[in-house]
Amino acid sequence: MNRYEKDMSFSNPLRTVFMGSPALAKSSLIALCDAPDFDLIRVVTLPDARRSRRGKPVATPVGQVALELEIPLTRWGRGDRVAVESLLAEEVPDLIVVIAFARILKPSLLDIPKMGCVNLHASLLPWGRGASPIQQSLLEGLPETGWSAMLMDEGLDTGPVLAKTALNIEDIWNAGDLVLALSHEAPGFLLKSLRAWRDGRITPLAQSDTGTTLTRKIPKEAGALDWTEPALKLHRRIRALNPEPGTWCTRDGARLAVLEVAGAEGEGSPGEVLVAPKGVLRVACGEGALDLLSVKPQGKRPMAASDYLRGRPLEPGHRLEQG
Repeated sequence: MNRYEKDMSFSNPLRTVFMGSPALAKSSLIALCDAPDFDLIRVVTLPDARRSRRGKPVATPVGQVALELEIPLTRWGRGDRVAVESLLAEEVPDLIVVIAFARILKPSLLDIPKMGCVNLHASLLPWGRGASPIQQSLLEGLPETGWSAMLMDEGLDTGPVLAKTALNIEDIWNAGDLVLALSHEAPGFLLKSLRAWRDGRITPLAQSDTGTTLTRKIPKEAGALDWTEPALKLHRRIRALNPEPGTWCTRDGARLAVLEVAGAEGEGSPGEVLVAPKGVLRVACGEGALDLLSVKPQGKRPMAASDYLRGRPLEPGHRLEQG
């Protein structure tokens, strides 16, 4: 008998464990806590971390919600796998819900709940497995992304899919905007999918081998802008890496973070400042040009490019260097 053929008789309400860490997962955690047919017995998240070198360790966004709602909270640090598995086995959950948890779950944990471990993954599987589907959807200029509710197996986002829901990507959205949109859609989709799975109204479907992609964690150095690239590619990168890890170029050796841009007409040497309407910082790319609308000078606050230029004017022909 495999983990999807167990005796599907459950407690009422369902004894549920939630695993997750980032802000993307907060709305779903709150929805599960408020749902009368789910008994949220524990939240598992990553360890507390410092936001700055001198700051005190703080809980993850999911951990903060659990503390506020007074849900039993376990922090899963390095070397804690066996202890966490033992604790969850003792609590006998019907269901484990996982959203952006950043831990590999072993078969010994996957086999604990009767309903299995259901992962809400922020892509339309099998496209976008892995660590950065939100950013990758913007990097590739996809017209839509969405959520997939999936029964977890030993692979990386390879388990059978219970349900999907699509979300159109607006042309002006950056990664932060897309996270907010996905967070808004997640709770209703999650509860609908879980209830249908509980009631036997869903048949898990194996993922197709066609259209499979794997996304990886995006390193900080990916934010360095290369003006020799086409404007369209740079525009997508700036949106995809905002707010984290951010994108930047350099001016006279100092970093200049680039927060928001728009496509523009113009030609010149890559990185060259072009003639543009007053208050607009227009920069030539390998193909086309970009208007830098919002920037953040090193050690300063974010500001409109017009405000930046009032304090530090740039003449046409000046070059912004690569990041």
